[in-house]
Amino acid sequence: MLLYRCVEAVNLSHDRVHAQMDVKLRSLICMGLNEQVLHLWLEAICSNTAVVQKWYQPWSFMSSPGWVQVKCELRVLAQFSFRLNPDWELPAKKNRQQPLREGVQDMLVKHHLFSWDL
Repeated sequence: MLLYRCVEAVNLSHDRVHAQMDVKLRSLICMGLNEQVLHLWLEAICSNTAVVQKWYQPWSFMSSPGWVQVKCELRVLAQFSFRLNPDWELPAKKNRQQPLREGVQDMLVKHHLFSWDL
């Protein structure tokens, strides 16, 4: 249900400014990281044969069993708190400061993974 709501939110906000599909995908990834469910979303998509056959080529990575390894790697990211702005790439938001950098800095400081050079 969360995946559906996030896809709808991205479509609503991004269709208004005619954003490209790759921008929408990156925004959806930001939302998945923020909600700590990106690995679950990958599993939901890749394990649904009908979705994979409709949207991906037979030779694509999403059609191969390799997605399971990626899911395992993405699961590690669920332990971190992200605050990424999914609208960062939209034209109306370009004049904002750097929320991606600020969000990553907050995460690094919170988990003591920081350098004093931030």
